[in-house]
Amino acid sequence: MNKFKDFFNSKKSVAVIGLLFACFFLYTNLQTYFHLKYFSVYGIAECTEIDTQNSNSYAMYEFYVGSKKIEGATYLDGKIYPGWVGKHFKVQYSSKDPKINDILLDKPVYDTVRIKKAGFVIKVQEKKEKRNQFRD
Repeated sequence: MNKFKDFFNSKKSVAVIGLLFACFFLYTNLQTYFHLKYFSVYGIAECTEIDTQNSNSYAMYEFYVGSKKIEGATYLDGKIYPGWVGKHFKVQYSSKDPKINDILLDKPVYDTVRIKKAGFVIKVQEKKEKRNQFRD
């Protein structure tokens, strides 16, 4: 027990914990990189919301792989456009693990046939009657 206490009171413990944290960080980032590089598949995703937490903004999205719905989020690096919500974009995901994915917000999809084929329902917008200020 005394050795355990001495280890955590020394500088060596900070180095070991830092090294473990760095290894975990590298593993998760390299796993994402290699999955998207070697097992990449493209599909269509719908941006469901833009969420702001503290000073960071994220785009939440969902897409389908077969009949399974996958949800994802991506960090928005200062490029926020509220018009993205409800729109469809190209998404890149791993064929081995679809939870590893990335939405491509610079590649919108407008083809309704492809959007329906991807598992989404096209929402038809109703025309709003213009208000006539003289009629009221």
